[in-house]
Amino acid sequence: MKYTLITGASSGIGKAMAYKFAKEKHNLIIVARRLEALEAMKGEIESEYGVEVKVIASDLSVEANAYKLYEQLEGTEVEVLVNNAGFGNFNNLWEVDIAHMVKMIELNVKTLSILSMLYTRDYKDKEAQLINVSSVGGYLTMPTAATYVATKFYVSAFTESLAHELKNVNSPMKAKILAPGPVETAFIDVANETAKNEIDGAGFTFHTAEQMADFTYQLYLSDDVVGIVDMSDMSFATKPAIYPSFGI
Repeated sequence: MKYTLITGASSGIGKAMAYKFAKEKHNLIIVARRLEALEAMKGEIESEYGVEVKVIASDLSVEANAYKLYEQLEGTEVEVLVNNAGFGNFNNLWEVDIAHMVKMIELNVKTLSILSMLYTRDYKDKEAQLINVSSVGGYLTMPTAATYVATKFYVSAFTESLAHELKNVNSPMKAKILAPGPVETAFIDVANETAKNEIDGAGFTFHTAEQMADFTYQLYLSDDVVGIVDMSDMSFATKPAIYPSFGI
């Protein structure tokens, strides 16, 4: 049996993704810190969509838990891995809580890299997909979000480079990037009031988590590398890799 694994699945975009992929008849492995929330989702999804759902409670901001998750998946075929777990921190750089910033880097960069690399080692010769969640902030700079967008620049550059590597060796596996704009989720509450004021003040329209889940599935079905929101009109499109690439 094949599974789609989604991290950060207990709320927001990750939760909406779980329901969308289940609706499309994907069996799921959903990962997040809150076991109670995951168990509630499991019951709802299995009842409504008739797919199998496995739950794993894990705090992926702890490096050791990334390796533990990988070990827990031994013998399980994961046809899609969605690295969605992450959070933001918006503030003037000199006001950022350093410990909070380090935890963000641990989750947004280190854990994503570990899981991506382990997954690629196992699946580069198989029909599989890795979808890493970045942000429009992974392709532009943002005042009061220097550390956050830096983590997302990493996600975008890392994943685009991996996509080129896989293509160069004719791998059937695909690496892709989802780059959302503002979304109506708890992300903004976690990031802090500065983020909400910045986004509200700019007059942007927020997408819903369900819209982003639909966009994610559109990216999954496409042959493109990047699925990104255009901040000028909040439209979504899939595209080839965006960063210039040395030697390609």
